[in-house]
Amino acid sequence: MRSLEYSWFALSNVQGFGAKSIHYIFSILQQQKMTMPELFELDISQLENMLPELGKGRFSRAKISNLFQLDEDNLFDSFEKLKSEKVFLITMEDERYPKHVLENMQDNAPPILFCKGYLPLLNTKGVSIVGARDVDEFVVTLTKGIASRLSEHGFNVTSGYAKGVDTSAHLGALEAQGTTTMILSFGVNHISIKKEFKELDWERNSLFVSQFNPYEKFTGQNAMMRNKLVSAMSKAIVVMASGPEKDSNGKMSGTFDAAKGAMKMNIPVFVLSPDVLKPAPQGNIDLVKLGAIPFTNGNDIVKFLEEQPLQTTTTTNDKKAGDKKEPAKLPIQTSLF
Repeated sequence: MRSLEYSWFALSNVQGFGAKSIHYIFSILQQQKMTMPELFELDISQLENMLPELGKGRFSRAKISNLFQLDEDNLFDSFEKLKSEKVFLITMEDERYPKHVLENMQDNAPPILFCKGYLPLLNTKGVSIVGARDVDEFVVTLTKGIASRLSEHGFNVTSGYAKGVDTSAHLGALEAQGTTTMILSFGVNHISIKKEFKELDWERNSLFVSQFNPYEKFTGQNAMMRNKLVSAMSKAIVVMASGPEKDSNGKMSGTFDAAKGAMKMNIPVFVLSPDVLKPAPQGNIDLVKLGAIPFTNGNDIVKFLEEQPLQTTTTTNDKKAGDKKEPAKLPIQTSLF
């Protein structure tokens, strides 16, 4: 019989099976008091009886016959390679899987988080800093300063490991001898340590997290999916500079999407006040209108998080147009989740 970890890894590699279908399978296994390895011991007729929704409707791509088409030899070799490279496979039935990710993303939560680095950071008090890839030196400096200030006050800084704001956030935390989590838009096989990190204590103070299978490369779609995990992993989101929700060509802003996603999850969203940047980023202006909390420096954020209850923001769908946005209060979190 397969091991528990390998069974999850195998299921995540079945063609057509995504987060929702795997959540469905896991829920049925729990109802039947069965384990994931036992799934692979069943024949096709038993699977069809136990999982009647697979291959139909919303699970039309998740065909039961695909479970029997795995290249087991290559798959097991890949699994063993991950283990030898000290990659942790944290499945959603693992007690180390962040409960707030399951609560925030529900059946969109990644079934497996592939983690490399200092694993305890997976369940620490984190704040995400997000923003555009192409920003000037002023925004880079400001981002590093805010990340440093958050680190000094015990927050783990989370971001998406892209250039611009993301990289500046990670560096600001590490330069302050704090910790940082890099949430990837590609598989762990493609991790490349940026030269800016190599002189810092990144190995002991960092964690890489990917929701994608190890061999997957960067795509725009993966980046948008990654942004939702960036939001779900954090107790608050800090937006430095954002483009409009969609530009003139209809391209969506990943930063704006991450902020809106956080709002839907009732996660507080802070946005750098449009008055600080010239010209003011349109996304920052629009996010304030949607209920994000404007700030001018890192002290504003730290004071809010430590001295006042955390707040959730509301979107325009929650209130009638023209209503003033009043953030709802949440209890502050000052310890590990």
